[in-house]
Amino acid sequence: MKKTIGFGLLILPLIASAQNYGGMDEAAMQKMMEQAQGMQTCMENIDQAEMEAFQQRAEQMDADVKALCAAGKRDAANARAVSFGREAASSKVMQQMKKCGEGMQQMLPKTATTATEHSGASARHICDDN
Repeated sequence: MKKTIGFGLLILPLIASAQNYGGMDEAAMQKMMEQAQGMQTCMENIDQAEMEAFQQRAEQMDADVKALCAAGKRDAANARAVSFGREAASSKVMQQMKKCGEGMQQMLPKTATTATEHSGASARHICDDN
């Protein structure tokens, strides 16, 4: 139930923007809804215990980074964030989530993905984001 609500909250803005996206016809909207359902089914197959454990590690990493930033240890904070990023990339849970979301990525308008890819966020320091 919790995953279904979370998924609904994640997909709702995509559906709303698709309804306002001038080039999307009813067939494209139907295809997107089918892919969203497939994504939801895929997400339901991810081990909930593993997901919660990963979320706890992410929350701990966030607290660690904030503490390091507050103490003026910017390099240590950045190193901690990079280390967790590598852990996340190799995590079974994150790999499964990425696989589940691949179909939906194809449905996003090109302008949305381009804006995200070129946001310049990589040039910012982790302490500047907290």
